[in-house]
Amino acid sequence: MRLNLLLAFLITAFNIALNFPMFLPGVSPYRGSIEPGYVFMARFFSQHPNPWAWSPLQYCGLPAQFIYLPLLPYFTALWIWILPWLDPAQIYRVIVYFAACLGPAAVFLFVRSFTGTRPNAVGAAMLVSILSPLYELIGTIDRDRGFMQIPWRLQVLVKYGEGPHTVGFVFLLASLCASWKAARRNDWSSLLLAALLMALTVLTNWVAGLALAICTVLLISTMWGVEDFKPRRIIDAGVVGYGLSCFWLTPSFVYTMAFNWPQDAFGYKLQNAERLMFLGWLGGLVLIRLVFAKFPKQRYYCFILSCLFAFGLMVSAFYAYNINTIPESRRYAIEFECFLILASVETVRVAVHSGKWWLRWPMLFTLLVTLLYLTPNTWTFLYNRWDKWQPSPKEQTVEYATANRLNEAKQPGRVFVSGGTRFYLNSWFPEPQIGGVFETGLSNRMPVDMIYQIRTDILSQQGQEAENTIWQLRAMGVDYAVIHGPKSTEYYRDFKYPNKLDGVLTSSPVANNDYLYELPYAPLALLVKDTELPTKPPRHGSLRLLEPYIRAMDDPARPKLRWQWLDNNHFRVEGDFEEGYKLAVAVNYDSGWKAIQRSKTLPLGPNKLGFVTVLPLAGQNGTVDFYYSAGWEPRFFALVSLAVWIASIRRLWQEKR
Repeated sequence: MRLNLLLAFLITAFNIALNFPMFLPGVSPYRGSIEPGYVFMARFFSQHPNPWAWSPLQYCGLPAQFIYLPLLPYFTALWIWILPWLDPAQIYRVIVYFAACLGPAAVFLFVRSFTGTRPNAVGAAMLVSILSPLYELIGTIDRDRGFMQIPWRLQVLVKYGEGPHTVGFVFLLASLCASWKAARRNDWSSLLLAALLMALTVLTNWVAGLALAICTVLLISTMWGVEDFKPRRIIDAGVVGYGLSCFWLTPSFVYTMAFNWPQDAFGYKLQNAERLMFLGWLGGLVLIRLVFAKFPKQRYYCFILSCLFAFGLMVSAFYAYNINTIPESRRYAIEFECFLILASVETVRVAVHSGKWWLRWPMLFTLLVTLLYLTPNTWTFLYNRWDKWQPSPKEQTVEYATANRLNEAKQPGRVFVSGGTRFYLNSWFPEPQIGGVFETGLSNRMPVDMIYQIRTDILSQQGQEAENTIWQLRAMGVDYAVIHGPKSTEYYRDFKYPNKLDGVLTSSPVANNDYLYELPYAPLALLVKDTELPTKPPRHGSLRLLEPYIRAMDDPARPKLRWQWLDNNHFRVEGDFEEGYKLAVAVNYDSGWKAIQRSKTLPLGPNKLGFVTVLPLAGQNGTVDFYYSAGWEPRFFALVSLAVWIASIRRLWQEKR
């Protein structure tokens, strides 16, 4: 055991030494990365650790619990709190990049756990460290390798910001090892360890969590019948794992994520092609199991090949035919490549130990040819891997110039930024914006839809682009908007008509071809009549539905209201409330909101924009206080989770006694 841990440590140290430049501080040269969005989450929870609070910074507000899965943000937040003098982005980067260096060590322990062979485990870990066969197998991935010749598992981390998936994959491998051990023992400690690692995987990343579910089902199906293997123990570990994690994975949370995920996965739809591919996927897995029924001693080989087929078919079908077997199939390339290497190592081992020369020598020859073919890429990685990796100070980027300019404006409402700037903004400054990072937790998707309409002008008639954009921005309480022109150094530059607001709104340059536009004042709290509210969501019809609502904002005879956030869960609206008017507040509706005026609870509900609307009591100098409470469900499941934790620890203590 000590030797295994020592080898795992040495493999990790080798990977850190090999890839130490990626730990350097500064803004990544890959400016399209979503990494700053995860930094925002960690920074937010370091300042507001209550998961049952309200987050007003993105998408016009959402419950803090629905920002993202908790493990990585809270763990990073802990270190931000411990080391407040360090840059939060650097703390986050060290954590996820260290996890990337742990990946090969996790591969070593995985192979060692299942096969008991230490040389094969070391070989597999070293191959995962330096090889990336996907570049040779999939042309799109080869063309997407960027300006650095690093393995794909590192490429998706530094180029796209797949930090949670990287961390989750390490937990996935550890969870499979623990499940394999727990299924062959009868003690509580091994089952609890498997349950805990399952929970940590899912609490880190949805993609890794679904990959774990697939691998666990394949583990049970391939190992069924092995002496001393008890599948029920793995199922029990899964039940206990949910009990340990249900404080966050409440039914409403899972439901919201499950039904939003297809929309965020580039509009995933389960059509005929996807159904046929899924049936072929299931059929292939069944066929592999039937073939290996004749080789009962090769259960691990069957398991690895099943995992390879499961992830390989999904990834290959997407890149070859643009078919998503499940949402975001392309993201399972990390799992595909890892199991491809593991299957190759096991194939060579089986051939060498088969005792059949006609199998051994062709396999060794094939291995030699493959390694020689991959040698140039490996050589490039070993000697030129990070030569062009040059992080820059944040002050030199257009994203920071934009964020700093908006922070200095001290606007009373929200801001609109698009492209990569929306990821960076809240990692530096707590400026409320209508965009954000992670959309899968939203119950009101109107801000997301309006952002898309503003960028693409999909619902605008020719010549009305500026007017429609201004209406939508003002409806969401935006005071300032930043648009990056075609010559901007911002990565995305995602506007169809970037000059549409020129001459219509007051503007000032932020950087080269980047402009800050000031909109007419848009109050976040407004008195409206029923006829002035949109009768249906503007995304389903003409944007003219917003015209009465916007005219109400500009009505000089209408009382103006004062708005103030007192804390994340409480804001106040003050002013003269006239008879016959409702109070429309540009904050996303949630069943947890409650409005109090003169010690009375006001009727509260959503309007067609998805925002809060109440009927206030008429009178001058009135005050309406809005309070947010997450309700009974998260508290109930937190108690359930606490009970499971206490019972698990108590049973573990009794067993150790």
